[in-house]
Amino acid sequence: MEVPKNIVIIGAGIFGISTSIALAERYPCCQIHVIDRFEPPVPDATSVDTTRCIRFDYKDPVYSKLAAESLKKIENDPVLSKFFHKCGMSFVYNGKSDKWEDIFIKGRITAIEANENHPEKIVHFNSNTDVIQRIHGKDYIPKTPKELGRATWWNKGYCNLSNGFIDAEKSMKAYYQRAKAYTNVKFTFEEVSKIDYHTGTNKAKGVKLINGTLIESDLVIVAAGAWSGKLVDLRGVCSSSAIEVAWFKVSKEEQERWKNMSITTNLSTGINTFPPYEGEVKILRRSAGYKNTLNIKNPTPTDVKENEISISYPRTITTNPKDWIPEDAELALRENMKEIMPPLYKRPFDRTKLCWLTQTPTANFLIDNHPRLQNVVLATGGSAHAWKFVPIIGDKVVDFITGKLDPVLVDKWSWNEKIGIKQDNGSSPRMEGEAQEVSKVIRVSPSRNHKL
Repeated sequence: MEVPKNIVIIGAGIFGISTSIALAERYPCCQIHVIDRFEPPVPDATSVDTTRCIRFDYKDPVYSKLAAESLKKIENDPVLSKFFHKCGMSFVYNGKSDKWEDIFIKGRITAIEANENHPEKIVHFNSNTDVIQRIHGKDYIPKTPKELGRATWWNKGYCNLSNGFIDAEKSMKAYYQRAKAYTNVKFTFEEVSKIDYHTGTNKAKGVKLINGTLIESDLVIVAAGAWSGKLVDLRGVCSSSAIEVAWFKVSKEEQERWKNMSITTNLSTGINTFPPYEGEVKILRRSAGYKNTLNIKNPTPTDVKENEISISYPRTITTNPKDWIPEDAELALRENMKEIMPPLYKRPFDRTKLCWLTQTPTANFLIDNHPRLQNVVLATGGSAHAWKFVPIIGDKVVDFITGKLDPVLVDKWSWNEKIGIKQDNGSSPRMEGEAQEVSKVIRVSPSRNHKL
């Protein structure tokens, strides 16, 4: 199909910014209007943080190939490459024969194949000592099970030295500046109230802002991430949930001590630990997560059986700045720190947050037409692993709109692919369980008057 002349993109995050750039480059006569609550880098968006993993170790070879392509673009980009730190990424598990081992083995295979001409880029860990010494050095003596009061969890793994992390906030600001440079891209920073439809139909004619302004368009692209479920009915295909993130302040001596550390992730416990960056160590858990349940008016305009639907909707640092991660999250983070970075085990967090994600049942992205709406394209469902694809994901969205997307990706990122699926495919492995209601477990920020 032809690209419409006027397009509104709701969301200035990973999918939205990338798609605006791809459209502007490929279709200079197309007018693109990007709308978000805040000017990028959006402070509470999934796309913005101090660090994001850039890796191509995937169980799925399709994602592995796409991630390797994206990594090359980042490394060759004169602006983005400044924010990329090739520190390596270690993938570890507890050594048991389970689904985590399966993900580990297949991820290692893709990493070895991708580094075929550089075998030195893969470092294997055959013991807990190997894993821990990769962080602290060969002279470091890891804590014993007796000292830990439990069995060790970080027991076997490998490090892919081709991977690294990127400063997501600085990078998204750069992408925003890049998008603004196109004369056919316009930005408005106001919350979208709803998608507006032609009277008596499900055919979108634009969006209405909370201030009442109607912005008309030929096509609406919903790229609002965890906020998308309030604009279109995504039940059964996408859900909004949050995972816990925390930061420790570290001294200059500690920054120097751990400067050669790789990102270290434990598939079995769901913990990701990042190397020191700008005086901080970031840690997160890929938990079953937290939800914030709201009852809203059904956003589908006609032919609906339910006037009201229940969704999970972000409760973030901008709406609730005093929120502090739940107790179970803190205990899990600290228990892992006790084993891999003991000096941080009991140190107070400098700050914490819940990072809100759009999760799909399969962990595959959602790039498709909404099946019950016209002139509405969905570009969301990042499922905690989309950031690394920013250089190419916008082109994939445009390819879909124009009917040029690879059929394999059309199927993988379709609406129907996610129907009835109960378990993710391992592309972005998350812990099993049901998301907790955040209002029941969230805490209030403690005093931060602490010193190293």
